[in-house]
Amino acid sequence: MTDQHIQTESEKDSEQLDPANSEQELWPSPGKILKKLREELGYSPQKVSQSLYITAHYVVALENDNYSKLPGHTFIKGYYRAYAEFLGADTEQVLNCYLKHLENSAEQDTQEAQADEIKNRKKSILWVSVVIVLIGVVVGGVWMMSEANALSIPATLEETNEQ
Repeated sequence: MTDQHIQTESEKDSEQLDPANSEQELWPSPGKILKKLREELGYSPQKVSQSLYITAHYVVALENDNYSKLPGHTFIKGYYRAYAEFLGADTEQVLNCYLKHLENSAEQDTQEAQADEIKNRKKSILWVSVVIVLIGVVVGGVWMMSEANALSIPATLEETNEQ
């Protein structure tokens, strides 16, 4: 019994140390909140879609936070509001979770864009370096060829003078 208590305390400590985990607890996914409540009430996605007059795939997209399948931000807010009211959930909490979810997604998109930009810069620097080296090789080759031609011209002149 003591071991279980210690293990539970250490699990709690590790959860508290993980900022992503604690943020998810503060701002859970709006779709997961509604899906859990829908399942607790025993409703199917089809029942919700009939009651809200939207398609079942919209209900599933809302529950999975798959906003690319939905028509737009204003519609999504309206769908979440109607869905929360239908289930008897706190509409303001659901909408706040949605807005927080959007902020987190935007931050992640920004971080990914910055990482992509850094990768692209590194690739650009690499290509510029390669081009500079190739230009150096070509210029060096042309110079060496001109030097070789310059050395062979007097020899050719001597041969023509001897004849």
